[in-house]
Amino acid sequence: MTTIDPEALRAKLEDGEDVYVVDIRSEEDYEENHIEDSENRPIREALLSGNVEEALAELDDLPDDAELVMVCDAGVASTETAQQLQDQGKDAMALDGGLSAWKQSKE
Repeated sequence: MTTIDPEALRAKLEDGEDVYVVDIRSEEDYEENHIEDSENRPIREALLSGNVEEALAELDDLPDDAELVMVCDAGVASTETAQQLQDQGKDAMALDGGLSAWKQSKE
């Protein structure tokens, strides 16, 4: 499973690399705090309740020509999601440590 640490992601975003950040947390959590220019696809709850196919169907339209970086709170659900996307042939990875690590790296 491929992950990316917060500093490496921040550098890619600052350099304008073709990275597509997808936050899978709830809309409420996303509104409270998120990575700038990320897109919210609130599938975390569906994943946790075992509805993996339903959750992944919500990601079918993600771009095929960009690195996908999945984000959740601590990196667990996003790692599972990134692995599922990799299994479908997408260039996907998870933010190591999730948004918690992202926030800590900014301090």
